[in-house]
Amino acid sequence: MRLSRHFELIALLAIAGCIRSPITSIGPQINAIRGSQNLGIIQFGFLTAIPVICFALAAPLPSLRIFRKIKTEQLIVFALLALAAATIFRTLGSNSLLFSSTVILGISIAILNIVTPALVRRDYPTKITTVMPIYSAVLALMASLGAGLSIPIASYFGDNWKFGISVWAVPAILVALIWIPLLRKAQPMPDTHENHFKELLRSKKAWLVSLYMGVQSAIFYTQVAWMPKILIDKDYSAAQAGALFGLSTLCGFALTLILPLVFSRGEDLKRAILATSIPGIIGFLALNYLSNSWTIPSLILISTTHAALPLALGLIAMKSPSLNATSHLSSMAQGIGYCIAAVFPILIGYSYAATSSWLVATYLIAALIFIQAILGLKANR
Repeated sequence: MRLSRHFELIALLAIAGCIRSPITSIGPQINAIRGSQNLGIIQFGFLTAIPVICFALAAPLPSLRIFRKIKTEQLIVFALLALAAATIFRTLGSNSLLFSSTVILGISIAILNIVTPALVRRDYPTKITTVMPIYSAVLALMASLGAGLSIPIASYFGDNWKFGISVWAVPAILVALIWIPLLRKAQPMPDTHENHFKELLRSKKAWLVSLYMGVQSAIFYTQVAWMPKILIDKDYSAAQAGALFGLSTLCGFALTLILPLVFSRGEDLKRAILATSIPGIIGFLALNYLSNSWTIPSLILISTTHAALPLALGLIAMKSPSLNATSHLSSMAQGIGYCIAAVFPILIGYSYAATSSWLVATYLIAALIFIQAILGLKANR
């Protein structure tokens, strides 16, 4: 029985291993993809924003009654297989296939994003503040591998960018296979047929959690879309830019492992909220004004912002009024949050196209990080 519980936890954490690398592997390939597919800078910005838009639009799906009739484990396996197929198919043809497959990829990840906090609340109600940071640490680790290995893998296959991003379908397939044995004990999420959205929409706390989710997501996905390009424009090669961004997300992975120590002191996340915001502001300003010899220290400071995700997920799990309301709050936070997040990769692309400089863009990101800190502190009260 104990071994079975350990396997279930491994299966849950494994989901995190396949839902970020298909996204982070794109940024380092910006020049290759734009050249191969004849995409402008704004079109590429929209391509990177598609998954985030899908996260927002698909967020309410698992809370609909028809989805709540589907057993959670079945939904997870279906989403993983759809994710794997989309990761491969987006490299096989025209721009229409590239963009449409990216939509399917985004919806698949959105479903997995939504069910995870509710699954943790259902199966590990007393260990939320331990499981969610570990889950987020796996997210950060695989995000760093996606960014750091995308160019080397493409180079191994004759500088073919399609191999550099399609290879990340393999983790999704493997994780789906891990979940198949769990279908035997599959069960739907508890459903009392209550609609908690009206209650949550009137809750200031729920709005603060949602806005915090949105701002931290905007900061992360803007970096996913443009940090490799920022580094390339600082005279780093595409491979170096991918490796440096991978290093940044890897440092974020290390910080998420420290966060459980903060969580263990209770539900006061003030120190963690400040630790995942103030250094990021300093890091972006340093990246703007200091020489390339300061790039790695700047990226390490910026990496602290990546560790805000477990705080957002932890707030969703801890601030929901009940187990039955958790998936509703998760849907609300991610729906509203990703609507906010979807705007910024495109906005940053426009600011760069208009000014031919990253100065305005990095000031915007620094301002977002400041707003993230304020929202987090208010939601934490």
